[in-house]
Amino acid sequence: MKLPGVLISADEYVAVNFRLWRRAPATRRNHWLLGVALVLLAASVGAQLLGRAPDGSFAWSSPVLLAVGLAYGALRPLLVLRLLRRTYNGSEAMRTPIDYELTATALCGQSALGRFEVPWTSLRQATWVRPDWLLLYPVEAACYYLDLRRLPAPTAPADVAALLAEHRVPQAKV
Repeated sequence: MKLPGVLISADEYVAVNFRLWRRAPATRRNHWLLGVALVLLAASVGAQLLGRAPDGSFAWSSPVLLAVGLAYGALRPLLVLRLLRRTYNGSEAMRTPIDYELTATALCGQSALGRFEVPWTSLRQATWVRPDWLLLYPVEAACYYLDLRRLPAPTAPADVAALLAEHRVPQAKV
């Protein structure tokens, strides 16, 4: 199976990776913890407002922390989007078309930057990102982006899934 001239655009790269970020357990855990902390801070502010000291003093630390937490929760997705775009723009490899070939023994690729061959047994994970992308991870922190729209006519994503299953590459859908 061949996938010629695969090139992920900046917008697709950001969309695919933002989707992965949103669904990551660490992101969900962070959102949950932030939510609990904001609820506790809001309760603290409410308690301070209802039970003011006789001298009328008010501790501003809780409302300030609440405002900072709300700003962080609101701006964090925007910061992640910005970081993803910067990562894409900083990588020449992301902006270079790659010709992929899926052989019986390996994932092969060739671009203006060079040639590589990754045996199927070296892949840690295959992640299907709907509707068009398959990410193949030889290591946890890096992957190959395969544009399934580039598959030649009779070949279907199911054929790629069967090849991955044959080589026991773990697969996930996002």
